[in-house]
Amino acid sequence: MEMTMEKRAVRGGKEMAGAGGAMFSAFLYGLNAFFASGAYQGGSNPITFTCFSSFFSMLILLLLMLEQKTPVLPKKNQIVWLLLDGVLGGLTTLFLFSAFEQIATGIATVLHFTYPVYVAVAGIWILKKRLTVGKGAAMALSLAGIAFTSDFAGSGTRYGMFLALVSGITYAGYILVMEKSGLQKTDYLWFSFYMTGIRGIVALLYGEAVGTMVFTMTGTAWMMTAAHALLNGVAANILFQFGIRHIGGTTASLLSMFEPVTCVAVGVMLLGEVMSPVKLFGCGLIMAGILLVVLEERGKK
Repeated sequence: MEMTMEKRAVRGGKEMAGAGGAMFSAFLYGLNAFFASGAYQGGSNPITFTCFSSFFSMLILLLLMLEQKTPVLPKKNQIVWLLLDGVLGGLTTLFLFSAFEQIATGIATVLHFTYPVYVAVAGIWILKKRLTVGKGAAMALSLAGIAFTSDFAGSGTRYGMFLALVSGITYAGYILVMEKSGLQKTDYLWFSFYMTGIRGIVALLYGEAVGTMVFTMTGTAWMMTAAHALLNGVAANILFQFGIRHIGGTTASLLSMFEPVTCVAVGVMLLGEVMSPVKLFGCGLIMAGILLVVLEERGKK
């Protein structure tokens, strides 16, 4: 009896630690806009920031893999999937960080977080799953929320919203490819190493092709880029995987909804962004729609 209680206590402690890890990772991910905006002010841009942050993260992850003696090379049947998922992940980051230049970072992050709805829609269209009441309500809430957060007065705003929404679509593709290929079952350091590396290469090739890569920046811009690589590209990723290991992917995904909340708060308090009550209401509708999808999926499991 005492042994059973002890085991329950240990499991409860691990679950609390896992939940804390998932929530703290969401907080760190919510600082994306803060680091990006700081780097932009120092002469960087979305392409350059994505490129160097990815390569810095890749280097740190490689050192961790070598320290843990994790095999580095992929198997032949993993190469195509890694490239496809890496490109989708790279495009996601480029679209989202570009949206930060056009619209309030909090709104951009909330719009990006519509990706669970896209995953649900893909399940209906591609996998012929049934449209449930919960998913239908989630789509309606998300569309209404997008309408409330929209400001159609300026072309820059429309373009920023478009980029943020597309980042959600490409991220939904990233998740679907990861699940289809089985890459989510691989070592998370190994997987993150390749995702950050491919993302950096995508940004570098695109930046060189269109002439937007910048190699001369202020010290602050380099510090912001390096801090983002360490805290977001490495620490947040490890904490999220730690959370998944102890509380499961669905619960960890639910707790990750603290990310857009953090980003809205950071935008208002640190970046001086103004959020009208109408736009905050729209963000709330979108978050409610996302919550419906996550809770419905959790109920199935």
